[in-house]
Amino acid sequence: MIEISDLIYTWQNHAHPTLQIKHLQVNDGEKVFLHGPSGSGKSTLLGLLTGTTPIQHGSVSVLGQSLAKLSGTKRDRFRADHIGTIFQNFNLLPYLSPLENVTLGCEFSPRRTKRACDERGQVVAQAHYLLNALGLDDNLLSRSVSELSIGQQQRVAAARAFIGQPEVIIADEPTSALDADTREAFIATLFGQAEKYQATVIFVSHDNSLSHLFDRKISLPSINEASQ
Repeated sequence: MIEISDLIYTWQNHAHPTLQIKHLQVNDGEKVFLHGPSGSGKSTLLGLLTGTTPIQHGSVSVLGQSLAKLSGTKRDRFRADHIGTIFQNFNLLPYLSPLENVTLGCEFSPRRTKRACDERGQVVAQAHYLLNALGLDDNLLSRSVSELSIGQQQRVAAARAFIGQPEVIIADEPTSALDADTREAFIATLFGQAEKYQATVIFVSHDNSLSHLFDRKISLPSINEASQ
């Protein structure tokens, strides 16, 4: 699903690379816990995996597609079609309802729109299904997301990532504002949806206590030669 080879990335005006990864492979359907302290390059790696950051040296392939060979516009389209992201701060539009926020996941991808319609008939119907499956009651779905709790907003963000069945879900510190019991419950729900859609999950966190829930644990400092 994901393969990295001979990756080197150096931020502008920095003397030394931030990332230097010889090889990393993530298999189809795998649930991977990626951890490391602040400043270890987690956000940089996510930017390279999603195509928001151009690759300087080496290879990053997702679904067999080399991201280095795509233009910025084609990387954006690839990300919209194949990658769902749950951001640390959720990045929801506060003036929209949960349903409206979730359907945005299909606005830039005819491919995901088609998949959502194939499954439930309409994009809004799949958004409704996902929000219910992730634990949001119907009486919350027409409210502004600014009225929801942090845990409820988190579920909206997860539903937006899953809509249209992207093959890769990247979760960037999505549980940092939750207590321990709520974190584990959310991850269990997340895995349930990932298994339904056979999605690969890359979950990034500095909280090592969650790692036992995943198929594999990867310490970024241990694979990043730039930090050694």
